[in-house]
Amino acid sequence: MIKRIMLSLLLITTVLLSALPVNAATLKNLKKNYDFHYGVDVSTWNSSLNINKIKEAGVEFAIIRIGFYKKSGGTLDVRFKENVKKCAENGIEFGVYVYSYVYSASDNLKCAKWIHKELKKMGNYCKKPELIPVAYDIEDSIQINALKKKKISKSYLFKSVSKFCDKVDEYGYIPVVYSFQGFFRDYLDITKLQKKGYKIWYAQWPYLYHLDTTEKKEMYNETIADIWQFSDLLTIDGRVFDTNVSYDDFYDYGLENDKITVQGLNKVYDLNTKTSIKPEFKVYNGSTLLKKGKDYKVHYFKSDSAGTAKIKVVLYKNSKYSETKTLFYDIKPAKPKKVEIKTYKTKLKLSWKASKGATYYEIQELDTNDNTYNEIDVTDTNSYTNTGLESATTQFMRIRAVYDSNGKKYYSKFKYIEAETE
Repeated sequence: MIKRIMLSLLLITTVLLSALPVNAATLKNLKKNYDFHYGVDVSTWNSSLNINKIKEAGVEFAIIRIGFYKKSGGTLDVRFKENVKKCAENGIEFGVYVYSYVYSASDNLKCAKWIHKELKKMGNYCKKPELIPVAYDIEDSIQINALKKKKISKSYLFKSVSKFCDKVDEYGYIPVVYSFQGFFRDYLDITKLQKKGYKIWYAQWPYLYHLDTTEKKEMYNETIADIWQFSDLLTIDGRVFDTNVSYDDFYDYGLENDKITVQGLNKVYDLNTKTSIKPEFKVYNGSTLLKKGKDYKVHYFKSDSAGTAKIKVVLYKNSKYSETKTLFYDIKPAKPKKVEIKTYKTKLKLSWKASKGATYYEIQELDTNDNTYNEIDVTDTNSYTNTGLESATTQFMRIRAVYDSNGKKYYSKFKYIEAETE
C-alpha cells in the first residue's frame, strides 16, 4: 500500500513500537479475541513471500494487490499470481485489492471488469468468487484534488465508487472499500457505503484502540469497520507488512466441495501440556481414500491455544491445485493440575498449576444433601480460598479451567479435591 505522508513519522513510529509486543514478528503475542482474524496486505513491495514464516507468525489471511488502475487501464502487480498461488496452496485465505488512480464512474466500471478478467485467468485458484473479497483502494491525491478543485462532488464520488462495488457484486465477489480515516471522514461516507452492503476496510495508525476487546472497533461516528488496518510495522522474516484484523470471516464454508469428507477428526480435544493439537485424519473424495502429501496437504491454524481451531485441507488433482476444504475442531483448556491444599479450622486455601489456555477457573462444591456440585465462585488466578467452613469437616470440591471467547465457553475436565478442615 502506498504510504501516506504522516505529520510526525518519528512520533508515530515510537508509539507503534511501544504498543506492539517486543516480539512483533508474531501476532500470537497480541492479546486478542479468537473470533478475530489477523492478516497482512501484500504487493510486489513485500518481495517474494516466505509463506512458512508468515504462517508461523499467526497470519490467517492476506489481501493481495492485484495491481493499480489508471485511465489508460490496469497494470498487474508483478507478484500477484505468485502471491495468490502461495496463499491458496498453503491454506491462507485471501482477497484482492486494486489501487485506484481514477474517479469517474466509467473508469470504475472498466476497473471492475479488468479485475474480473484477471481473476478468471487464475482458474481454480479463484473459481469461487463468492469467497473472494475485492477491495477498492481509494486514497490518492488524484481523487482528493478532483474533490478540492470541485471537478467532482462527494455525491458523485460516492456514486462512482458504488458503480465499482455493484459491478464486483454482480460478478459474485464480496465488494470492499478501503481508505484511511481522513478520506472516509472528509470525502466518502462510510455509513452510506455500509447501508448498500459494502464491507469497510479502514486504515488508522497507530492503533489507539485495544485489540483484546470483545467488541468490533468503533472508528468514528459510531461506524464499525469490517477490517481494520492498524499498523504498518509488523516485521516477518526481516520484511515489514501492513497488518490487519478482520471482524468478518467473509467465507461461507458451506460452499465448499461436499464430496470431500474426513474420518477420524474429533470435534473436541484437550490442550493439556501439548504445545499444539494437530489431529490426524483420513480424507475421502466420495468413497476414494486420498493420499496425504500426494492428493492433499494439511495446514493448521490456531492449533496451539484453547478455542476453535481450523484446518485447511488443500487438494490437488494431477499435481495441480484443485480447491480447499475447511474443517473445524474445538480445543479445551488444560485440566488444573498439581493442586496444593492448606487447611485451617474454618477455611481451605487451594493453589494449582496454571492451566494452559485458561481465561479463568470455576470452583464448585458438593452439596451432600442432593449429591450435586454447585458453582461457588470463579477466579482469574490459579488460587482460591474457601471460607466460612465448619471445623473438622470434609469438603468435596472440584475445579475446571474455562476459556471464554466472546461469550462462547470452552471447559476443561474437572480436577476433584477432597480435604478436611482442622
